[in-house]
Amino acid sequence: MTQIEIPSELPSILRNFTLSVLRTKPRDIIDHAVEYFTQLQRQQRQQSEQLMTGNKPVTTVSSSSFSSTSQQPQQQPTSDHNVISSGS
Repeated sequence: MTQIEIPSELPSILRNFTLSVLRTKPRDIIDHAVEYFTQLQRQQRQQSEQLMTGNKPVTTVSSSSFSSTSQQPQQQPTSDHNVISSGS
């Protein structure tokens, strides 16, 4: 049996992205995904830089206020990985 390691933050990230899609109903889900995850990456980098310089992290906006014109996905905490087994 093969074990697959799943990052523990993945379900939350996917849930927030799914909620964003359901709330904003974008015409092109792929374009929306690119914009959503690009913004999430920017927020993570900005928060990392602020932690390194000693500045307070920026408060993020929840996925409920994510819109197709103002994209601010919710920041996810980093944590350990989960392991699941596949039937291989």
